[in-house]
Amino acid sequence: MIQTYAQKLLSPYVGLVQVARIGEARALSLDGRNWAIEYSLAGLEQFRKRDTAIDPNLQFALVATIEAGCLQRRALHPFLEPADVRLTVDSLFDAVSAARLPFATTDRYEYWLLDSSDDRPLALVHSCINEEDTARPPPCPAWVAIPAAQLDVPPPEQRTDGYVPPVNYRLQKLVEERAGVKPRGAWFEGPAQATDDFPPCLIREDWDDENKRRLCALYIQRLAPRLLMLPGLSRPVRHRLEQAARDHVFDVERFYPLYPEVIDQSLLTAARVEARLRRTAGE
Repeated sequence: MIQTYAQKLLSPYVGLVQVARIGEARALSLDGRNWAIEYSLAGLEQFRKRDTAIDPNLQFALVATIEAGCLQRRALHPFLEPADVRLTVDSLFDAVSAARLPFATTDRYEYWLLDSSDDRPLALVHSCINEEDTARPPPCPAWVAIPAAQLDVPPPEQRTDGYVPPVNYRLQKLVEERAGVKPRGAWFEGPAQATDDFPPCLIREDWDDENKRRLCALYIQRLAPRLLMLPGLSRPVRHRLEQAARDHVFDVERFYPLYPEVIDQSLLTAARVEARLRRTAGE
């Protein structure tokens, strides 16, 4: 039986990865269109003898990809049995081709960096599906922004000849300062709906001066097309993010299939149409 679910991809948060799993294999996608199919090596005796200290999450070999609906098989790791892999890949290909997206999000156990001033959740660092995973050594209590090379956030000030650090880096340093000299984190079982105690955009927005609030707002606005993948957002928050995402039409086009809800359908439809027109004009 094929198991399907979605999980936040942290840290940094870059979106929700869709997962279809059967036996020793899994198919992963960040946009619902392009998939990587991986086969686990962890259960193979040859692999266990080779290195038993490797993180289990890294013990996967890429065996196929799905791009534009087409299955592309890859050269197999020598430890794998071609016949078994072929049958499994075919099953996953059929499953994700017919899947209704997005899958249900199941990583309800969340590890938050705490605000040093009031011990409330400050920024989301890690999440997991199973409660027993929370008993393992905790993640490092440090929040990481997406690097500027991967997410270009427009700065609040006009560009000058002198170097000004990216918004991403400046916000990361602000979060680091707010967490204190001895940062701490804690596990929580996340609520179905974001509350004041659990920031809906995965980072607190109540900064103590306008410049800090502006940096945080700019980062969230640029991240909006990816934040819209989150379930449980209130209608006002989702609408705010949709309005911010409208300025990033290619990201909206890419991630739209994974939005669990849309408040202003006409707004996002316009963004997707604009993305297609701009792409056609550039050809």
